[in-house]
Amino acid sequence: MSFLNSVPAAHRPHTTVAAAACAFLLSFGVEAQADNQQSLPTVIVTASRMAQLLQTAPIGATVITSEQIQRSGVSDANEAIRKLGGVAAKTDLTGGREYRLDLRGYGEGASENLVVMVDGIRISENEQLPARLTAIPLDQIDRIELIRGGSSVLWGEGASAGVINVILKRHDQDRSSGRVSAAVESFNGQDIQGSGTLGLGAVTLDGAVRRVRTDGYRGNSAYKQDGASAGLQWVDAGWRVKGRVQQEDAHSGMPGALTFDQFAANPRQTTAPLDFADTHETRYTGDVEYRFGPWAAQLDLGTRQRHSVSAWVSSSFPSVRDSSSRQTQWSPRLSYADHWGAVGNNSVMGLDAQWWSYENQLTNGLETGEQSSHAAFFHSEFVFPSQTRVSAGFRSERIRKIGNFPGDPFTLPAIYDRADHLNAAEAAINQTVLAGLDMYGRVSSSYRLPNVDENRATPFQQALLPQKNRDKELGVKWTQGTYGATWRWFVQTTTHEIAFDPVAYLNVNLEPTRRQGYELEGRWSPLKTWDLTATWQHVNATFRSGPQAGQEQVLVAPETATLRTTYRFNERHQVDVGLQYLASMRFSDYSGNACTRRTPSSTLLDARYAWTDKTWQVAVSGTNLTDHQGYNYAYDCTVGSLYPEPGRALKLTVARQF
Repeated sequence: MSFLNSVPAAHRPHTTVAAAACAFLLSFGVEAQADNQQSLPTVIVTASRMAQLLQTAPIGATVITSEQIQRSGVSDANEAIRKLGGVAAKTDLTGGREYRLDLRGYGEGASENLVVMVDGIRISENEQLPARLTAIPLDQIDRIELIRGGSSVLWGEGASAGVINVILKRHDQDRSSGRVSAAVESFNGQDIQGSGTLGLGAVTLDGAVRRVRTDGYRGNSAYKQDGASAGLQWVDAGWRVKGRVQQEDAHSGMPGALTFDQFAANPRQTTAPLDFADTHETRYTGDVEYRFGPWAAQLDLGTRQRHSVSAWVSSSFPSVRDSSSRQTQWSPRLSYADHWGAVGNNSVMGLDAQWWSYENQLTNGLETGEQSSHAAFFHSEFVFPSQTRVSAGFRSERIRKIGNFPGDPFTLPAIYDRADHLNAAEAAINQTVLAGLDMYGRVSSSYRLPNVDENRATPFQQALLPQKNRDKELGVKWTQGTYGATWRWFVQTTTHEIAFDPVAYLNVNLEPTRRQGYELEGRWSPLKTWDLTATWQHVNATFRSGPQAGQEQVLVAPETATLRTTYRFNERHQVDVGLQYLASMRFSDYSGNACTRRTPSSTLLDARYAWTDKTWQVAVSGTNLTDHQGYNYAYDCTVGSLYPEPGRALKLTVARQF
């Protein structure tokens, strides 16, 4: 199976897409046609840092496969997560393609409450920026795992809403292959990609390059991206060693926000014709694994260097931000998988160590920030003859953050040196009721600390308190032949939630909050050549006490839904069509829900037709085919500061496999 998400809701009639998704899921009670005997594929997840079956794993997880990515024609991993996983997202404010992904209703703070990894190496940022998923070569992705709910036990601070783990392919050592593609699209867009794998027995080499150019939907939203990566893998007996280097250079215009009047007159115009953002990033990752009997020892290593320049030249107060950061991760672990008589056991224990540093040169001085964290974790699962799985885990982490911000003429300097010792725990149970029918329950605690940007402007210039979360989740998973469905109910309570208050213009710890809702996913293959998938997510994100008790949180979509269908006419012709719904959201103006305005809801249609033979593929695709005019990020309730969504775009792609 594959997909995702959650989001909040007020009581209102359900949309056409949501109703269709619900009806689709209810239709699973009908038996499959007698002439259609295929079944849904078995799916593996590594959320516990060990491989396990998704069907019996006591977690809220979705897996997007490489096959789904290929046939949908998405441009990058970020788009795959939104369209195939059904994840709510906000427009990239820099005019690029790194939409802010929101797993469980965190609104403007979504990126800071999500841990993103590639092969278990953390690529989440500490600079108030979303992880750069667009730089990952699509041809190298084996699957994308979306894990919802607090996951700090295994993945550390910041995993409050969940985890996205991109798993790269483990290539066949005896095969060599390659692929090149070229695409032209609306707004003078070009996308050229190439990738290849060379199998040399025990050693496998792979590489990928990409060049993207587009003028963008709006004025001053031109986007350029050049990326390259190379990897090496060596396998022998119980050993596996992998190494990878990845380089990305990106430039994007920043078109700025529009007022209500400007949006009505021309949503494609820019209010910031000279603003821009540049990013240069290099990543090195490595993995060493040795298996001996039921044991496996593994060491993950990663380091990232980034240089970013952003310029707000069109502003009333022109400014430039020239920053550099470096992140290093070191994660050894030991896992065990065996049976003790009739009882199976899977356990993992390990250490996570991370170091991060930041410098930003300003006209009034040099900003600096540092973080170091050291954690130990343990997670164990027992499988009993009754087909009952019981798991539990614990993590203890010590984190130190240091910041020195010179301030401006209107504020005091912010200097902090804060050390925290935080713990996380979880327990879960999964019971197989019948073949293909499982029920699970899970409780967990998680945490996150403010990043360097959030500690820059705080009340009395003091470091913010750690955010702490508690989760409860129940789920049912059902698979029968060509049918599959998952239902999840969850509630998360949060204390000291870290957020930006636009009224005070400060980063603050909020009053206690709550997020609760449910998620539905389904898949049906009525014919061997026809697949249907659907998701529906509902979240209610509110303050649970304090002066704002009962009020909704801003920029949180109460509902999201997706509906997709793929039909293969024969081995050469295939059509893929999808709908993605996002409900209206409150503007990013806190002040006790005083702003009654909401962003408009949207239902976006995309489609792709592909012709394929043994070596060639020609595809025509389109996004937002109805040319919906809307926006999903907005603040300033009176005048309006809106960031429009891109309009209709068409793309022609030609690719050759060899």
